[in-house]
Amino acid sequence: MGKLKSVLIGAAAVCCPFLIGTSTDIGAVLRAAAYCSAGVYEPLSGILPGGEPSSNNLPNSEPPSSYLQGSNLPDDEPPKSTSDTQVSALPQSSTVTGNAEVQPPDAPTVDEPPVKLGRVITLNRPESTDDTDYTQFTADSGDIWRYNFGKSKSTEYITLRSGAQVRNCTDVTASELLEASKTPPDLGEIDSEQPTVLIYHTHTSESFLPYGEHFDADYPLRSGDPERNMTAVGDAICESLSRRGIASVHDCTVYDDPMFTGAYYRSADGMLKILEKYPSIKIILDIHRDGIINDDGSLTAPVAEIDGKNAAQFMIISGCDDGDMDMPDYMENFKLACLLQNCSEEAYPDLARAVLFDYRNYNQGLSTGALLIEVGSHGNSLDEAVYTGELLGNIIANAIEKSDAASE
Repeated sequence: MGKLKSVLIGAAAVCCPFLIGTSTDIGAVLRAAAYCSAGVYEPLSGILPGGEPSSNNLPNSEPPSSYLQGSNLPDDEPPKSTSDTQVSALPQSSTVTGNAEVQPPDAPTVDEPPVKLGRVITLNRPESTDDTDYTQFTADSGDIWRYNFGKSKSTEYITLRSGAQVRNCTDVTASELLEASKTPPDLGEIDSEQPTVLIYHTHTSESFLPYGEHFDADYPLRSGDPERNMTAVGDAICESLSRRGIASVHDCTVYDDPMFTGAYYRSADGMLKILEKYPSIKIILDIHRDGIINDDGSLTAPVAEIDGKNAAQFMIISGCDDGDMDMPDYMENFKLACLLQNCSEEAYPDLARAVLFDYRNYNQGLSTGALLIEVGSHGNSLDEAVYTGELLGNIIANAIEKSDAASE
C-alpha cells in the first residue's frame, strides 16, 4: 500500500511538475489532490482557492462558504442545491472512529403550534341604521368625572377572598353569602368544540359619549350602528374568548328597537331559542352599560387603569328571589358572579365594581349561569368599554378554567 502511495505522488509530480510547484489556484488544487490521494493532508493555512485567507486550520471543520464556487448567495445562506455548485477538492476527514455511533444532526427548531381559536357564532347582526352627524354635538352642557369605585367600608358590603366585594341589598345574611361564594358553580363538562358562553344585549342600542371632560346634553345615547353600541363590546368579549380557545355565541339582535318597553320579554324569547339550539352553553351574560348622573347634572364615568390604559369599570348584577320571582336557583347564579368577581380582582385589581345582589330578575330565572353586566356608564368612551370587553373575555376564560379544575 505504501508503494502505491509513492507511485501516485511520483506520477502527479512527473505529469505536472510546473503546476505542482506553482502558487496558482490550479497548482493548489492539484497539490491537494495529490496529497489527498496519498493520505497526506496539506495544512489549510495560507491562501485558499479564490485567493481568500483561511480562517480555520482544522482539517475536519466545515468549509466556509467561500469554498463553494459559482454561488452568489450570502455567506449565511446555503445553496438550494448542489447541482449547479462546484465544490473544490479540499480534503475532509471524519471525527468518528472505531465503533463510535454517528450522532444525527440537531433537530430543527419547531415553533409551538398556535392555540386553537374558539368559534364565534354571530347571530342576527344588523346593518348600521345610524345616519347621525355626530360632529354637530359640540356644546358644553356639563362635566364628566372619571372615577374609580374602590372598596367600601359600609356594612352593606361583604368582602370576598380576593378582596373584591358584593353589595348585599337583600335579607340574605352576609355569612350565608360568604359561604356560598366559596363554592364555584357547577358548569358541568365543557365541550371545546361547542359554545360555552352566550353574549346578548337586551338594550342593544345603548351607546357611549366621546372621550373628554365635558359632554353635550343633546348627544344621542343610543345608536343603531353595531360599531358604536353594545354590540361592539360583545364583539370584544367573544374575540377575547376565542383567543383563549373558548367557543361562544354572540346574539346581536336589537331587542330595544323600535320600542324600548318590552325588551326583556323579547330578549328572553331569543335567549331560550338559542339555549335550545346550543345546549352546551353554560354562561349567559346580558351586556349593558350603566348611566350615572350626579346631583349637579354632571356624569361619572367609572374607570380603572389597566396596563397603562383606561378601562371602564364593570358591575355584575346577580338577582335574588324574594319568593315571587320564580328564581329557585338564584344562588347558583350568585356563585358564578363571585367566581367572576374573584377572577377579575386577581387579574385586574379594581376593574370590577362591587357585585350588586338585589331583588331583580333580568331573565336570570330562565337558566343557571345567567347574569347581567353593566360595562361602564354613558359617560365612558366606546374605547374604554371595548377595552373592558377584551378584559372580560380573559376573566370569563379564567373562571371557566377554575371551575373545571375544581370539578376534577
